[in-house]
Amino acid sequence: MFARMLLVWLLVMNLGVLAWWALHRPAVADSGVRVDASIPRLQLLEEAGDLPLPATEADVQTPPPMSQDLPQPEIPEPLPEVAEAAPPAAPGRPVCASFGPFTETPEQAAASLRSAGAKVKLRQEPGSHRGYNVQLPPLASAAEANAMAARLRAAGFNDLVVIKQGEQQNGIALGRFGSEENARRHQAALRAKGFRAQLLPNASGSRFWLDVEAPAGFNAAAQRRAINAPGVQNIRC
Repeated sequence: MFARMLLVWLLVMNLGVLAWWALHRPAVADSGVRVDASIPRLQLLEEAGDLPLPATEADVQTPPPMSQDLPQPEIPEPLPEVAEAAPPAAPGRPVCASFGPFTETPEQAAASLRSAGAKVKLRQEPGSHRGYNVQLPPLASAAEANAMAARLRAAGFNDLVVIKQGEQQNGIALGRFGSEENARRHQAALRAKGFRAQLLPNASGSRFWLDVEAPAGFNAAAQRRAINAPGVQNIRC
């Protein structure tokens, strides 16, 4: 009997404890801070319910295109490029040029340039030195040259040539020597027999130039074609 009463009492105690835990709420401690009721309270998403979805591309309205009648901004046109002009030639300046090289004395070309109003000076560039020539100077006529050649042969000098043209026309060539000593020995033998032999260096390949100074307006290129010169180059006046 006592055991049954104890069991009932324990059951009642357990039901009371369960009822106390179910109905009991802990008291909120007063922090002393008073919250303004006009300030909205933060809410969780679960408490807020349905929220508006973010706007999509379809919901965004495209601004209307600008009217073609609106004035367009003016773009300045690029300024034209200005070409640098070459400095003008000094008026009245004389023209100095050199025509050549010629392989022979250009007498006709020099006369043509003088007729065009130019001052002409002949300039010679000697060629390479190739030995020495022994010869007699030109005589007055071809008859005298032939007569002198006969005298030379009679004296035993058979190696000779009568010059028929050029600056040494009617002269007599008596031999070409590579050594100056041999050339002078042959010259001395001729003079010992009474012949006025000369010793001349053998310059081969001499070149001639025509240096001119002409008034302003002288066309050197046109004059080169007129005198048939191999070339022309400017020189200092």
